Amino acid sequence: MPTYAKRFRTERYDFETHLIYAELLERLSDAVTVSTQQTAKLSSSDAEKLKEKIQLVKLTKKSIDQEYEIVTFDKEYSTASVLWLPIKTYYLIYHLICILECLLTGNLKHLSGGHSTLVSEFAKKLEKSDLEFSNTQLNLVFDQDILNFKTKSGEHLHHGVADDTLYKLLMKKVAKEKIANFKITNALDARKGADKARIVKFTNSLKVSIFDYFYLMRLRTNYRNSNFIDDLPSKDTKVYFEKYYSASCNFYSATTKLINQLMKDCK
Repeated sequence: MPTYAKRFRTERYDFETHLIYAELLERLSDAVTVSTQQTAKLSSSDAEKLKEKIQLVKLTKKSIDQEYEIVTFDKEYSTASVLWLPIKTYYLIYHLICILECLLTGNLKHLSGGHSTLVSEFAKKLEKSDLEFSNTQLNLVFDQDILNFKTKSGEHLHHGVADDTLYKLLMKKVAKEKIANFKITNALDARKGADKARIVKFTNSLKVSIFDYFYLMRLRTNYRNSNFIDDLPSKDTKVYFEKYYSASCNFYSATTKLINQLMKDCK
């Protein structure tokens, strides 16, 4: 069995875990493309109505880029901006998949689609290969069995761990947080029979994909628990910001190219 060198970048293992996952997504999304065998169903006249949403995407990306420029110049700024980056990144991706869904279904109602509904819909697209990333790792959709995935305790905190293992650990973490969010959103108490039954039913139908990661990171930093980046030196928050930013740019670039291709097909 291989042995792995311990990472000694920080003693904050909660932060180190999130940093490892941000680095993983940066690697997996490097030069990634996304494609579909489907054609645009939106008419050219309706495609014109996407302009406002497209402008919102550009403004969101510009805001993220400006934050990055400031962080590059002043690492101290990262201690504050790192809190907003997962939120802005999620909305950037959300606006993009709203546009994609409009193009693929021909229905403009998806311009303001529900967050969890849209995330679930795009997990289905990955599962059915209606949408495919060039890095097949990102196409994986996991059910409740991911909760049973096990490795040696703390293995992800070592060098030399395979990306496949890290990605499964990330999706296991996402799955747990998705269940926790369901309980919080619906004010459920697992000690109560009826509530427990709802939680079990939700868990049994669980599906998680890369889109869930961005959505749940938005919830974590916006509403839930951002303790993993509390009281960290700016040199650490700067690195995390840069890795997360790089991954967000990769997903933005891939999705934007697909949208541009589909826009040309609108008739």
